[in-house]
Amino acid sequence: MDAAVWALAFTLLPWPERRKAEAWARAQAEEVLPQDRGEAEALAESLPTLRAEAAARGARLVLPGDPEADRFQAPLPYPLALWVRGTLPPPRPALAMVGSRHGSFAGRERTRRWARELTERGVAVISGLARGIDGAAHLGALEAGATWGIMGSGLDHPYPLEHQKLMDRMAATGGGVITPFPPQARPLKWHFPRRNVLLAVWTLGVIVMEARYASGSLVTAKLALDHGKELWACPGAPEDPLHEGPNRLIREGAARACLGPQDLIDDLSFWGQGLTNHP
Repeated sequence: MDAAVWALAFTLLPWPERRKAEAWARAQAEEVLPQDRGEAEALAESLPTLRAEAAARGARLVLPGDPEADRFQAPLPYPLALWVRGTLPPPRPALAMVGSRHGSFAGRERTRRWARELTERGVAVISGLARGIDGAAHLGALEAGATWGIMGSGLDHPYPLEHQKLMDRMAATGGGVITPFPPQARPLKWHFPRRNVLLAVWTLGVIVMEARYASGSLVTAKLALDHGKELWACPGAPEDPLHEGPNRLIREGAARACLGPQDLIDDLSFWGQGLTNHP
């Protein structure tokens, strides 16, 4: 049974994460349990329908074995099905910009400027399509080129709803909207950790712009560190709750302080990423 069928199983079946990881390990060792094989193979017949449903939404279903899939499947603990409107991120340095849904005006404007400059200088900006900092990152990148967003829901349920036009624009201008959930999936709370994993593993690193310490952005930051990625944080006033997350990441030595796009460019260029070093 090939990896594409397993990807459908791990995406569509309500298996716990541990079962998915164990089933994939057994599949690679050719020691698949009959129950796992049976449930997964039952999905194979649905593949033509799933591809047709994706095409009807102006999207495509990307599975292991597809020409563009390998680079995105390799970092994952097990293969996933991906629904894609537009393009997948290109093979150039990518950074995830994350932060609070309730980002301040100054924080959103800073994020927008930084995302625009990073895009101008060859960085692929990726974010999670949420309100606040995420939306500002996408808008800034669009001012200079393309941007890519990862959804925590299916294509039929854009979240937040007011970002539907933003997603349409992203898909139409060289970027893309990507989701590891089937079109009918609603934006449930437990979906967003999977989105956050993709933000972490598909990029060279994560920059936290504004966030409280107990927040989804800090979860993404931890995931980045767990997967050996770089982590940056934008420092701010210590009395500002929206800078508690970045400030503590810096204070604890988990993140590099970032005072502007040039800091990111300098770090990435030092690692031989071949970026434009000056505006």
